Amino acid sequence: METDKKILIMEAGGIGDMIMSTPTLRAIRKRFQHSEILLLTVPRTAQSLKVSRYADKVLCFEQEAFSKGPSGFLYHKLFSKIKLIWSLRKENCDMIIDLEAIETWRSSLLRYLFFLGIGAKKRVGRNSNGKGFFLNLKVYDDLFGRVHEVDRKLLIARALGAKAENRRQEFPVSSEDREFVNNWLLDSGVPNNKTVVAIHPGAFSPTRQWKSERFIAIGKRLHREYGVKIILTGSAQDKSVYEIEEKLKKESPLLAVGLSLGRFGALLERAQLFISNDTGPAHIADALDVPLMVLFGPENPYRYGPYHDRSRSRVIIGKKVSCSPCIKHTCRDHECMDSITPDMVWEEIKPFLERG
Repeated sequence: METDKKILIMEAGGIGDMIMSTPTLRAIRKRFQHSEILLLTVPRTAQSLKVSRYADKVLCFEQEAFSKGPSGFLYHKLFSKIKLIWSLRKENCDMIIDLEAIETWRSSLLRYLFFLGIGAKKRVGRNSNGKGFFLNLKVYDDLFGRVHEVDRKLLIARALGAKAENRRQEFPVSSEDREFVNNWLLDSGVPNNKTVVAIHPGAFSPTRQWKSERFIAIGKRLHREYGVKIILTGSAQDKSVYEIEEKLKKESPLLAVGLSLGRFGALLERAQLFISNDTGPAHIADALDVPLMVLFGPENPYRYGPYHDRSRSRVIIGKKVSCSPCIKHTCRDHECMDSITPDMVWEEIKPFLERG
């Protein structure tokens, strides 16, 4: 491994995946101090996070990679990457390290062809339920096991001889972002001593999204019983945020949509509680050690739940159904998420707001 001159690390997931990869990226960077490291990720992650500190060069897929999001035609997914494959082949990488799980056989085949095209002799990654057949150095990975995603990725670093004692996830927030958020809150009539609860009703996958009317019920109760300031967060395209804001007019929530991730992180630092579906922003809160409540339906909470101080977080898990855990992007009955009731969530909220 000491002779590897150029290494390509691939993190094809979203913002949450990249945050959970930071301990591994840090360990690999230290292990291969004298190698040139290229980091390949998706555009929304590279543009949003300061990932350049882990690599000499950051490259991007032109679209979502492999198994994330709705499936498309296999040949479309492969041919959309031909230009990238060709440019990576010219880099003459000695080793490829893939940090992501291989969740489907379709994704496995795509990766095999992708890696074959790049031409690196050493291929390192996760043998997710046997789908990493093409890797030279495999680490065991049970998709539905109880090992957290942070530790799964760190197994790769350790297999490469890296020391991985520091398991702290990173999400940098600048003083400029903190100043912006502080001024915005003051201008919005929220003093520094006001209790703030941030609610994130959206999710990358529709299967992970709790119903809007249930967030509305929680918002009304938070305002009525604790007088908190509710802040609704999300993307500018997230319809559920606007729907919830409309139904909570009497409670006068603040709308925080379309913020940069740095400003979003600064806003979370100001919150006494962040309530979220299983999605990327929950991992930002986890990395910042913000009191956190995450609603889990189809996915594996042991793998994707909060990783840091569990006394400052709660996981609300839906009913175990015959098809869970699953990685579907859409679902017809949504039974696992629908089984989470507002009363279940409220009982877990109370301890956070009654501690002081």
